Amino acid sequence: MKLFAMNMEFTFENSEIGTTKLIEKINELIADSDQFFSHLNIDGNEIYSEHIDYILDNISEIKEITLKLSTVEEFVSNLLVSLYDYTNGGIPEIKKMVEELYQDPTDQTWETLTLLLEGIGWIYQTVKSIDGIEHNIVGWEEVLKSIATFDTELPNLMEAMENKDSTLIADIILYEILPQFEIINGETERNFEVK
Repeated sequence: MKLFAMNMEFTFENSEIGTTKLIEKINELIADSDQFFSHLNIDGNEIYSEHIDYILDNISEIKEITLKLSTVEEFVSNLLVSLYDYTNGGIPEIKKMVEELYQDPTDQTWETLTLLLEGIGWIYQTVKSIDGIEHNIVGWEEVLKSIATFDTELPNLMEAMENKDSTLIADIILYEILPQFEIINGETERNFEVK
C-alpha cells in the first residue's frame, strides 16, 4: 500500500508489520509538521477515527492512503463546527429524554442517557483540545464555564443514576446540563456569524 503525505510517497507491505511501520511514519510526519492530523483518506474513504482498526480490517485490499493535515485555524474551525453540530442535534434529544424521565423512562431512555454521558465526555475532550491551542474564539470563556458546570454537576447526576431517581436525573439534566448545551451551541454559532 502507498502512503501519500506532504508531497511525498511511501510504500508499505499490506500486513500487520507494514501497518505498524505506516503508523510510525504517519506519527513521525505529524510530529515534524506544524499542522494537525485531520483524517486519512483510504482508497477514497474519509476515515476520521479508529484508523488502525480500519486498516487492519481491510489490510489486503488497501492500495492508497493519503494523510490529511490541517492548519491550526482549520483544526479549530472544524472542532467548532463539530461542537455546534453535536449540541444542535443533542438539544432536542435531551428535551425528549427529560420528558420521558419525568413520565415513564423506557430502556431507550436509559440508553439515551448513556449516550448523553458519552457526548458530554466528547464535548469536554474537544473543548480541552481547543483550549490547548492559541485561538481567538468569540465567547470562549462562556464555553469554559459550561465545562466547569459539567464538572460540578456530573457527580450529582451519577449519584442520581446510582439511586435510579429518574426525577432528580431529569431535574439535573433540565436545569444544569441542557442550559450548558444551549450555551455551547450559541457561542459556537456566534463564531460563524463573526467571520
